[in-house]
Amino acid sequence: MCFGRLRRSRAVVPRWYTLRMPTRHHRIQVTEDPELADALAAAAPHLPAGLSRSRQVRDLAIAGARHLAAVPKPDAERRDLLAQLAQRFEEGDTGLDWDALRESKQHAWPLR
Repeated sequence: MCFGRLRRSRAVVPRWYTLRMPTRHHRIQVTEDPELADALAAAAPHLPAGLSRSRQVRDLAIAGARHLAAVPKPDAERRDLLAQLAQRFEEGDTGLDWDALRESKQHAWPLR
């Protein structure tokens, strides 16, 4: 009797179902709650037309990650960078040709 059940259960699930995946990348499941629906609606004008919902979610996630990675540096770090820049100007180690800059300024904005 057990053998009969086993035989029937094998017939229910096609053999190919578990052998191959369409991609080797991991898949995630995302529930389209009201917040996600609002985000997709807000992003729709900025995404190419005709994308599937899953592709919209993918593109939105990638754009969001890039935005988060581009967040400005903290104030303390920005102050340190500005101090380093000011020090380079004070030491004259800017790599700029000041004479060429002055000359181009005179040509671009002549004094009347």
